[in-house]
Amino acid sequence: MSIASDLEKGNYFIYNGEPVKITRKEVVSVGTHSHTKLKFYVQGLREKWERTVVFQHSDKVEKIDITRKQGQIISKANNKVQLMDAVSYETLDAKVPVELVNDLNEGDNVTFVELNGSIEILDKR
Repeated sequence: MSIASDLEKGNYFIYNGEPVKITRKEVVSVGTHSHTKLKFYVQGLREKWERTVVFQHSDKVEKIDITRKQGQIISKANNKVQLMDAVSYETLDAKVPVELVNDLNEGDNVTFVELNGSIEILDKR
């Protein structure tokens, strides 16, 4: 666990059970005694818009490292696919987001991330 003041622009952390990326960080003064807080502008993995989150400097957050990877879909069944990592040629099982189910076919190139032992497909390339 990290504290909120250690987070910087570009870091990922878990907020409300989902990973978010920090796009901006500000220090704001709030309240009658001028206590400062940290205001983060964050964006989810699949979101196009920003939202704000406010923490105290000493609040604990779960900081994570996310690496985007490239892969190719080998097979598709319902809302699950089997894909091959383009670098290591490893075969992985992944769930497909609802909005991408009809767009993906065998042989398509995708961008994915590995998060807490599960593979998430972000988009079709």
